[in-house]
Amino acid sequence: MRLFDLKDRNVIVSPEALLIPEFKDIWKRDKTKDKLKAMRELSYIYFVCDYKSPYRSSLTLNRLEAMVAKDFMKDEAYAPDSKISAAVDKYKELQKTPSMMLLDASLKTVHNLIDYLQNVDLQERDKNDRPIYKPSDVTSSLKNIGGIVESLSKVRESVEKEMSEQASLRGQRKKGNREDP
Repeated sequence: MRLFDLKDRNVIVSPEALLIPEFKDIWKRDKTKDKLKAMRELSYIYFVCDYKSPYRSSLTLNRLEAMVAKDFMKDEAYAPDSKISAAVDKYKELQKTPSMMLLDASLKTVHNLIDYLQNVDLQERDKNDRPIYKPSDVTSSLKNIGGIVESLSKVRESVEKEMSEQASLRGQRKKGNREDP
C-alpha cells in the first residue's frame, strides 16, 4: 500500500493514509478549507522518509531534513513538532522491509565513507609525529568505491522490486501498460 505518491511534482495522499492516526491528526488540525498547511507537512514527511524521495536518495542524512524543511516548510531552521515527529516515525516503520533496512544501513555506511574521504588530511600527525591517516587506507577505500556503488544499486533494485510486488492490484489483476504515467 502506498500512503503517499508523487504525481506532477505534487504529493498525493491516499485515502488510506488519512485513516492512520498520526496522519489523520495532521490533517484534522489544519482547519482551513484548502488544507495547504497539512499538505506541506505531509509533503515534508514524504520527502524525508520515502525511499523514492529524490531528496533522500541524493542528500547526506545530516542535510536531508534541513533541505526538505527549506523547500517545503519555507524555513531551513524548521523543527518538527511532536505530531510531525510521530508521523515521520510511523511512515518509516510502515515502509520497513528487510531489504529496506539493508538499504538504510548501506546508505548510512556510504554517507560515513563520504564524510571520511572528505575529511581525510594526509598531513595530519599525532603527538609522536606519525601520520594519523595512512595513504594506503585511503587508496584502499578508493579502490572499493566502484563495488560499493554497484552493491548499493543492487540493494536499491531489490527494494524497488519488493515494493512493486507489495503494491499489487486487487483481485490479482495485472496493471495495464498505460496505467502509470
